[in-house]
Amino acid sequence: MKTGVLLVFLLLCGVSVFAQSGLEVRGYFGVSSTLLGPKAGVVGAGSSEMDGFREFGVMLSKGIGRKFRVNGGLSYSYGKVEFQCDLCNLPDLPYPYNQDFRMLSIPLYAEYELTKFLFVAGGPLLDFQHSESNNFDDQSGVGYLVGLGGKVRAEKFTFSLFPNYKRHGVIPFENNGEAKDILQELGVQAGVGYRF
Repeated sequence: MKTGVLLVFLLLCGVSVFAQSGLEVRGYFGVSSTLLGPKAGVVGAGSSEMDGFREFGVMLSKGIGRKFRVNGGLSYSYGKVEFQCDLCNLPDLPYPYNQDFRMLSIPLYAEYELTKFLFVAGGPLLDFQHSESNNFDDQSGVGYLVGLGGKVRAEKFTFSLFPNYKRHGVIPFENNGEAKDILQELGVQAGVGYRF
């Protein structure tokens, strides 16, 4: 319910922003390598890995001055969870977890142009994990994104490549007071934008 209300709010905000000039809408696809583990190590515990981590999304971007841009949008991430432990390899035990990982993110970040082709960006992520029983802690919460990217403009189109680092669930929505698994990504996004 909360996610639905938030999506409607973002849609209404996006419609009101379209009336302004200097707006860019961008679609993108990304791939990432991931690191998934607890903040503090636990001796004898199993380990989780994420394979085939992908994302796609849409961003709205508004220029502020000559060098700054503010970006906000919606991103959908998915991957396959692999859990390794000695007990899981016994023939009588079924897989005790869901292998399909899915998460909806709302990235909100600022962009600063270093040159005509290079930019640096950073800001918070609001994450909502939509898969359950993945055998690690829920990643819903506030995270962050930082990166250095490049873009080329051709008339009203913008083509971008954005290598970035993301850390999810830094401030969880629900805190149980125990060591928490943190999902980290090192990835790249390729995007195409259109300026109004």
